[in-house]
Amino acid sequence: MAAGNDVVKYLTQKIVKYLDEPKSVRKERKRTRKNEKEPLLTYLFGVLPMSLGLMFRKKRKNK
Repeated sequence: MAAGNDVVKYLTQKIVKYLDEPKSVRKERKRTRKNEKEPLLTYLFGVLPMSLGLMFRKKRKNK
């Protein structure tokens, strides 16, 4: 049962640390994390859909 207590203690510490931070710091961290994320299609399927999309987009602009 000690392992369960350790998990609860860890989660409680993380939550308290999060709540003690100013709201502006939390918003800034969320904004930077969102900007660093790669697009969903690239994340799920790799580079192939991205390259196909760029190729078709280029063809549409040329017409």
